[in-house]
Amino acid sequence: MQKIIAKRVSMLELFYDLIFVYAISKITAMIHHPVAGGIPLFNYIEFVFVVIMVMQIWLYQALYINRFGKSRIIDTIGLLISMYAMTYLANNINTECSVTFGTFNSAVVLIVAGLIWQYLCGSEKQPMRDHDVRAFAVTLILELIAVLSGLLIGYHYGIFLCVLGGLIGFLMPLVVYKQFVPENVNFPHLVERLGLIIIITFGESLVNITRYFKGSIIQPFPALIFVLLVTMFGAYIIQDELLINHHQRSRGFVLMYSHVFMVIALLSMTAGLDYLAESEVSRMNLWLLLSISILGYYICLVANGVYNHRDVKLQLKDYCVMLMIFLIGTGISFYGMQSNFGLVIGFALCGISEFLWLLKISRVRK
Repeated sequence: MQKIIAKRVSMLELFYDLIFVYAISKITAMIHHPVAGGIPLFNYIEFVFVVIMVMQIWLYQALYINRFGKSRIIDTIGLLISMYAMTYLANNINTECSVTFGTFNSAVVLIVAGLIWQYLCGSEKQPMRDHDVRAFAVTLILELIAVLSGLLIGYHYGIFLCVLGGLIGFLMPLVVYKQFVPENVNFPHLVERLGLIIIITFGESLVNITRYFKGSIIQPFPALIFVLLVTMFGAYIIQDELLINHHQRSRGFVLMYSHVFMVIALLSMTAGLDYLAESEVSRMNLWLLLSISILGYYICLVANGVYNHRDVKLQLKDYCVMLMIFLIGTGISFYGMQSNFGLVIGFALCGISEFLWLLKISRVRK
């Protein structure tokens, strides 16, 4: 098979990503303030939906550039329209849906309409003949109809149509999965783009933990939090750069959807680390939030093992060892959860051990 030539990530794409740095910080703020010792279920559902909405917008733009982008005027204009509207969308991310409903969904309408225009006019394909363009266009048109209808109806009933539109955009590609042609995907470009969104998300975590880095430079508690984040990111680097075969033909669906849920897990963990400074937060709720978030992150990470080089495919033994490491780490954290140090040390040991195990696997590759 001919080796795939990686499409270069352009400066404009990196510029586009900047607004998502702001959007992710606004999303994190949705669950930043604990209520009655934890996160209200409805607020968390809102948070998850907004992550899905923002990530699917980012993905549709990234996939257009991945398949059809050639740094033409239409590509540049489309990207800038999306970025302009995304600024309004990000500025209206909060838990007051009734207040921000109009502006938020107006921005979604503009972004989705721009994406439809790009796919239909910028792909240089016949929409009714090309499977990829047809699948993308139909999905986005259905999402546009649902969100626009909800916007016109108004908040009280229209919110349900807007949510439906977001779910159509997120889930419908799974329904028409076979319509997408693997040969049209520049897989190394897709891996790099998704890696950048994870870097942005880890950046949000680092910004939030800076509140603990005060006083003496040698303190065990902030050092443990730092080690936890560094080793989790290190595990991602090993999987993303050393284990995955970048030069393969694949639709990349597992890669894309796992990264959406990885962002949810990382932002949930970020909120949990922030809660360490809040005395009114239930220690059990805090332990559960951090445990589930970290588990979700590693599940998403190892799910991408389906793309690994043949000689470093994850085996049942690897899954069992990584699960055992997680259980021991969370067990240590449970035992010491009444103190911040005791709570974090188990998770830090878990992060170190998972990183070392993946590093051991990567050394198998010649």
